[in-house]
Amino acid sequence: MLNRWTFAGVAAVTLFGGEPEAAAQTPGGRVPEMIPVEALDLIGKPAPGFEAPLLNGGSFRLQEHRGSVVILSFWASWCGPCREELPALAALQKSRPDLKIFAVNVDREKSKAQAFLAQVPFDLPIVWDNEATALGQYEVLSMPTMFLIDRTQNLVWRKTGFGRDKGLSELEAQLQGVR
Repeated sequence: MLNRWTFAGVAAVTLFGGEPEAAAQTPGGRVPEMIPVEALDLIGKPAPGFEAPLLNGGSFRLQEHRGSVVILSFWASWCGPCREELPALAALQKSRPDLKIFAVNVDREKSKAQAFLAQVPFDLPIVWDNEATALGQYEVLSMPTMFLIDRTQNLVWRKTGFGRDKGLSELEAQLQGVR
């Protein structure tokens, strides 16, 4: 049986590009299998519809935004890269009012999201997915994860992570091809 430290080592080596064989193996000598990327491929398919409360009142329904280009950014209070991605998305929203950008928070406790927002203010509607409904439907495994949804509500692009070097350049390139 793998203990949590062995599993963490295997995950770290797998995530950061090392050789899995060099990581700790299971007692039977097998390296644990990871979730196949193709099992997570939602791109080109209809965006899963969902409804959730907005953090400051009201509710969000994805289907109400049909006809608009929508960006969903899944984030959590413990996510370091989210501290940079969310303000960058808010700036993009300001410069591109034709987009509908929503920050989907997955914290179970509203107070954790509110503490984050006190430290990292940004002006985007915040969808509160504390029961992880949308998180599961969109097969989000890491934070931040962003989805680009076209006007017909098909998923056209998915991005996990955020870095200063690229910022939102990949998203901006994808937006040029979205109808």
